[in-house]
Amino acid sequence: MPAVRTHAVSLRTSLLRSFALLILLSSLTVLVLMWVRSLEVEKDLSGRLTGRGTERASRELEAFLEPARSGTLMALAWGRSGQLGLGDVVGGDPGTTRAGQTSAAARLNALLLPFLRVSSALSSVQLADGDGRGFLVLQLPDGRVVNRIVDRSSWGASTLWFDVAVDGTPSGPTWKDVDYEPRRRAWYELAAAAPPGEVCWTDAYTFATTKDLGITVSGRWRAGEQDVVVAFDVLLNDLSLFTQDEASRVSANALTVIATRDGRVLGLPRGAAETMEPTAARALYLRPLIDLDVAAVRDGARARAQASGAADAVFSYESGGDDWWAGFREHALDAKHALEIGVFVPSADLLAEVHQQRLFILVATAVALLAALLYSLVLSRSYSRPIEALVQQSSRIRDLDFASDDQVDARLKEFQALAQAQRQSVAALQSFSRYVPVEVVRQLVGAGEVARIGGRTETLSVLFTDIAGFTSIAEGMTPQALADHMASYFQALIEALHGTGATVDKIVGDAIVAFWGAPRRLEDHAARAVRGVLQCRRALEVLRGPWRQQGLPELPTRFGLSLGPVVVGNIGAPSRLAYTAIGDTMNVASRLEALNKEYGTRVLVDDAIRQGAGDGFLWRRVDHIVVLGKTSPMLVHELLGAPGDVPAELVAAAAGYEKAWDAYAQRDFARARELLDELLVAAPSDGPSLRLRGVVQQLIDEPPPPDWTAVTWHAVKA
Repeated sequence: MPAVRTHAVSLRTSLLRSFALLILLSSLTVLVLMWVRSLEVEKDLSGRLTGRGTERASRELEAFLEPARSGTLMALAWGRSGQLGLGDVVGGDPGTTRAGQTSAAARLNALLLPFLRVSSALSSVQLADGDGRGFLVLQLPDGRVVNRIVDRSSWGASTLWFDVAVDGTPSGPTWKDVDYEPRRRAWYELAAAAPPGEVCWTDAYTFATTKDLGITVSGRWRAGEQDVVVAFDVLLNDLSLFTQDEASRVSANALTVIATRDGRVLGLPRGAAETMEPTAARALYLRPLIDLDVAAVRDGARARAQASGAADAVFSYESGGDDWWAGFREHALDAKHALEIGVFVPSADLLAEVHQQRLFILVATAVALLAALLYSLVLSRSYSRPIEALVQQSSRIRDLDFASDDQVDARLKEFQALAQAQRQSVAALQSFSRYVPVEVVRQLVGAGEVARIGGRTETLSVLFTDIAGFTSIAEGMTPQALADHMASYFQALIEALHGTGATVDKIVGDAIVAFWGAPRRLEDHAARAVRGVLQCRRALEVLRGPWRQQGLPELPTRFGLSLGPVVVGNIGAPSRLAYTAIGDTMNVASRLEALNKEYGTRVLVDDAIRQGAGDGFLWRRVDHIVVLGKTSPMLVHELLGAPGDVPAELVAAAAGYEKAWDAYAQRDFARARELLDELLVAAPSDGPSLRLRGVVQQLIDEPPPPDWTAVTWHAVKA
């Protein structure tokens, strides 16, 4: 990589220029102090303004709900004085309207209907007594008013309904079967359990008549020996209309919510629903604030939950890249029930004028210091750019990332010398890493040590690969064409192996030697080794299509995997080292790779790999063998693939083969031959089955001695 030639100046000259900036730095320090102080003032002012906004919203909510509370108190006073009661409005036979019933309903409407007319917060008023008798004045969404009369003791589930005129006159009596029991409603039970004259509020619940969500305020009085309860209903939709009303906003872009103590929505903020039509909005009520699709509210609720979560809290947070303030305040309804009102205000709304003043000061200061700042910027960049580039390049060297060859452009002589030395280091390491496993080089670079002779005994998973018929393939290609073809082959397999954490030990001719578990220890090295082989096979499948189109050989590859102890480390002489592994496990893996040719398989593994890899793969038990150089028999298995990737017919063939092999091992050669013949009808080219069929036939023709066992001795290297 050629050096970058630029006009260089000394570091001393650059430092002398820096001294001229000291006076400017002093000015900047003063500006920073002023800025920090202004931020503190802004924070204090924002908190106080948000707190006042929350108090204001709470007062407005009190005024909004006041008609319900005062209406309840007024109705209680009427009830105690005898002006309000169920009287003649109930009783009689179900299905029949008595003469005085309509006039009695009209008298009740005259007292109760005005509450609904004058307050948008109220949707209905109810009366009920201890005998299950009740009277309802309900204002429907379209403005119509209806009455419902129940008398559980006389009418059962039958209810009498009237349409109510503007002046309160009921008409059009209609009987309906509606199983409504007022004494089982929350508002009745709360009032009945409280002292007479006490006002009680319910939690949010679903109204039995309209199926809307709302809250109810109620109270009771004694009429002789009877309890009578009056209740005023407030729809959650009406609470949402309050929270979305422009008149109740703290600022132009502020948001207001009403929630339960545990943070479930009762009054929706602007933007929470596309429409406030009751059916559409109903799904949003009682959701946690953090689930609302309004980013500022959701983020504010999360910020509060991560902080103290106090009932009355004012705090700042960030939402959508903007600064916001939030205030929460508990609004008591009665001794046991309370609402929480939350106000969310963008900081820009609170401090627009302050920001303008601060901006003016900043602009004035910036103009005065512009020349000095520009010079300071140029100077700082002249120092920082080469340093940052060298740091980044050092990081890439440490990680052996040679993909980028960016040159460090430095005007200082010292930086130029350092950049030149680093470029030479990159070139040396780049060459070094192509001869040694990259993971080993990373360890050496990270440790800052020189490689020394030494190894340790580790249990590894070892892989040997080989290309079937490579000699014939090589004879049919020119050396350069073969080298190019093998380059793409090795690149695909090495990338697949590295992807599962393998260390590629060496390339020997057309063979690859790799292992898992060193230098980085891997608890699941057996499973990684199996996945690495499967990845290699997939990579070859991808390459075979283009190879066929180019008329290139497909390079069928055999794999052998073994798990066991090896000595791994820097092996060799002081003047020439190789990071490799030696030991019997390496020999076993090599023998297994070679035995693929005899068994007609592609991947053979020993039983240690089979057990260590776990249950995430499909296998075929192939044989019980003794390889060259060993005296102890071992089971060998064929790797079929991962579940879902192996054809059903291959799984069936593997199961049939194992059944036939078991019969062969039990000296039932005729049964084994019969099973193999059936198997070969369905899979005539199955390599293990063809081989075992020949072995079985030979044993039938020449029966073995009594001490025969189903162990295959491979006395020569396959």
